[in-house]
Amino acid sequence: MTAAPAAPPSEPDAQEGGWLSDVLSFLWHAAASVVPGGGLGLLGLLLFLGWMLDESSKRKKAGAGARTPRDWKAPFLAAWNFCTFLARTARAVGRFYGGRELRGQARSTATFWTAGTRITRTDDQDAVMASVALTVPRVSLTKQPRRKPRAWARNAASWLRTYQGWGATALDSTLSAFLWTTRMADKASSLDRALWRHLLATYIKVAPGARAIARALGNWSCWPYAARGLVRLIVTAHAVFLLVPAAKGWPLLVSLLALAALGPLLPKLVPTQPGDDVVYGPKLWVVLRHDLGLSDDEPRENWLQLPERLADQDARILLRLPWTYRGSDMEKESITALLNSRLPGEWTGRFSFRGEHATAVYTHKPPPRPPAPAPEPPAAVNIWDPRTQEILASLGPDDFYLGQDTFDRPVIQKMADEQNSWALSIGSGGGKSAFLQWLAVQMLMKHGTIVVIDPKMVSLTPLIGIEGVHDYINPRAPLDMRAVLIWVAEVLDARNFEKKHGLRTSFPPLYVFLEESNHLADVLKEQHSADKKTGDSAADPVWRDVASILRLGREVNVHIIAVFQDLKDNQFGGVSLSPLFPLKFLGSYNENQWKRIMGSRTEMPAIQKKAGRMVLALDTGDITRIQTPYAPWNPELTKDQNQQEAYRLLTAYYKELRTTHGYTTEGLYQAPPEASEEQPPAFILAQSRDSAPEGRNGGLEGGTEGETAGRASRDDAYVTPLDGHVTPARDRLRLIPGQGQSSGQEAAQDPTAPPELLTLAEISRRLGPADGVPKYDTLRANKTRRDDFPQPTIINGKELFTESQIKAYYTVQEKKA
Repeated sequence: MTAAPAAPPSEPDAQEGGWLSDVLSFLWHAAASVVPGGGLGLLGLLLFLGWMLDESSKRKKAGAGARTPRDWKAPFLAAWNFCTFLARTARAVGRFYGGRELRGQARSTATFWTAGTRITRTDDQDAVMASVALTVPRVSLTKQPRRKPRAWARNAASWLRTYQGWGATALDSTLSAFLWTTRMADKASSLDRALWRHLLATYIKVAPGARAIARALGNWSCWPYAARGLVRLIVTAHAVFLLVPAAKGWPLLVSLLALAALGPLLPKLVPTQPGDDVVYGPKLWVVLRHDLGLSDDEPRENWLQLPERLADQDARILLRLPWTYRGSDMEKESITALLNSRLPGEWTGRFSFRGEHATAVYTHKPPPRPPAPAPEPPAAVNIWDPRTQEILASLGPDDFYLGQDTFDRPVIQKMADEQNSWALSIGSGGGKSAFLQWLAVQMLMKHGTIVVIDPKMVSLTPLIGIEGVHDYINPRAPLDMRAVLIWVAEVLDARNFEKKHGLRTSFPPLYVFLEESNHLADVLKEQHSADKKTGDSAADPVWRDVASILRLGREVNVHIIAVFQDLKDNQFGGVSLSPLFPLKFLGSYNENQWKRIMGSRTEMPAIQKKAGRMVLALDTGDITRIQTPYAPWNPELTKDQNQQEAYRLLTAYYKELRTTHGYTTEGLYQAPPEASEEQPPAFILAQSRDSAPEGRNGGLEGGTEGETAGRASRDDAYVTPLDGHVTPARDRLRLIPGQGQSSGQEAAQDPTAPPELLTLAEISRRLGPADGVPKYDTLRANKTRRDDFPQPTIINGKELFTESQIKAYYTVQEKKA
């Protein structure tokens, strides 16, 4: 079957809208075809004409029906205002999508394609006051009244405080539920905690990007205009998408195209740091413009040019000067001071007034040149160097070669006249011992007699045993040191007597070394306190003899070289020794030592802790830095090995000098007092040979009996038994007198033989506290201070006693006690 044909559509009724509708429709379509824009353009034209008629009617009503001559201009003025409105609207739209500020001046130096930096307008008074208003106010200690809150805020606060209705219960329940939820969340399962950790990790990863986006958006005013316009276009497209659903495809297309165009501009969205010309230029120009007398409308670019980075080494500030600027020194200093006070760094200007424009070019002030290093003496002076030996050979009778100065010139000082005696204050490691040994070399070349008083026992060790050198280096024999000082004073007195009476005019030199004078003063003071009798002075009189030698020694060639750790006059029996040493040597010192010895008025040279580096200072203030000669150091040897090698070479050198230059005892009159035999310390005397933990018995003897020397010494009379084996170890034994024999095996003494005469030291060694005899020091003190002490037998100048005398004396003393 075929379907019935569809009925044709009915014809429209021509009379449905009436003839008036047809006429209006015809007129509308005819006008729309003529007016640009079609129906919309015709509608806009009708609205414009209606607005003009409305304005005309308003003017008529305002004139109370009276026509004025200007009424005919009203439509044209309205048309002009309408066109102005359209122009302003178009300009605003253009500025909006062009990326420019919608109102006000530009807030940065950005251009259409490049990013910029913010502009601070210091020449605008309004901007200046606004910046001051935005600063943080100062904290005031007085309580400032708060601004009164508005009425609605006060009413709301009062209602919340006094509300007691059903809502209060709901609010309380809500708060309780919130707190319960919080507690439950704290007790959440591990899954929740893991989720929280994942969220936190995600935030840590996303946060830097979010902060970067926030910083970029915060610098919106510094973006290029093109980037700002594209962002605004994207926002507009999405707004249209929300308002017009039919255009949902277009915003997406516009966004993609805008983002594609924005891609090349992304690196420029990060604002650049403002250059120094932007930061300092406007502020500096406000002051300079006033100082140079320029008008306010003068552009800064024509007069002042700052570099983008003032810190660059080649940075220059170019300032153009007006023709009326005279350029006096005061004006130049004023501009220079302004630049140095407002700009970082220190600037110096060069003014030029020749040519078409006067200019001032400022550059960085060059840093001050470091002072030239002070000349220094040579690092070392070798005593074996041929140059040193040549200088020694050319010295005069009183000349001493001390070393090289800061210009590497030899320093030669006479030990005569005012500088007859020298004082040394040299700290540890300053080369004091080497310097004294170097002076001894030259003293031997001058045929001199040398007296060494050294309680330290180490500084002048190489001189021991040299002919004409008398050593007093036993700190346990202070009487020997006092005796030799008294002997020197007597020699001085005898020489002065001969010179006074014309018996002799010249004398060979006599040199006295007072090493460790401070310690020597303590030792002599202790001995004097032990020996003095009732009524004697508490001050040691020997220092008066020393002062006499220092004052009168220059006339008869007697010299003292004293070494001090601390030159204090109150330590030397009240005798002022410091002024008697006009020439002083200081080395390895500190600031306090320098001020104490030289005073604060003498300028202190730089401190140098170096062996042999010394300062030769006179009381007049003259100072000379020197490097004294000493034996070179062998880096392949240890410190002890170097010292032993130096001592060996010096000892051989001393013997050679004495043999070459000779020696005479003329002018000494009699030999100096002989030093006492040095005894071992009490600890060594009291120590048993057989119980010594350090192995004084030696090792196993190697004999068939396996006996040691100690065991043998207890069993028989001798260390080596008669039937034993003599071994190298037994031969090397060093016996202390009295330990090799037992009392039972002593040789029988002849009863008719006279008693043996011994020194107090020997008696103290043989007898001890078990026999009622005190130590040697006490024996000497009692002999000096007690009148009832046994009288000695003097043989060859030595005081000798018998054991029975001493035993009997102390037995009586013990009974008296």
